[in-house]
Amino acid sequence: MSIEDYLNVSRIEAGNMKYNLSEFNLRDEVEKVSNDIRPVAMEKSLVLLFRTDMASKGVVKADIGKTVQIVHNLINNSMKYTPKGSITVLVHDNIQKKRIYVDIIDTGIGINKENLSKLFQKFSRADNANTVNVLCTGLGLFVALRMAEAMGGTITAHSDGDGKGSKFTLELPLAL
Repeated sequence: MSIEDYLNVSRIEAGNMKYNLSEFNLRDEVEKVSNDIRPVAMEKSLVLLFRTDMASKGVVKADIGKTVQIVHNLINNSMKYTPKGSITVLVHDNIQKKRIYVDIIDTGIGINKENLSKLFQKFSRADNANTVNVLCTGLGLFVALRMAEAMGGTITAHSDGDGKGSKFTLELPLAL
């Protein structure tokens, strides 16, 4: 996927990335991605759980292909950096804020504070990333964040440190 990452970076930086906005059910799409990836997780002896806590129907106005790509990227990242344990995908919303969130919570290698601040930069990887996965461009999170921002959202990362797992959150506006 690295060639696609490089092409996406070029498109983003040149302002040529195209977004086809439409309304769709984010909860349903995230569930489909989770179901598609689950067999790969099982091959790695990982448990992949899908959960929801929704007050709305979960409809967003965004680019469905790019949104699915972001979710796929975040779940795959969690799998790469979780040698054992589980990954929980939680879709929840806040109607007052008109926002929907996709949390990807893993029991993986975690990220220290210094690396958290650099995670979304081009070619950035956590110091401990190579101990688990050496096949990575360091562009996936950069591309995912830029795409989320272009659709009115964001991505954040949280970890209590090395060995303590991670939580990545995709946030998008609800289409109410």
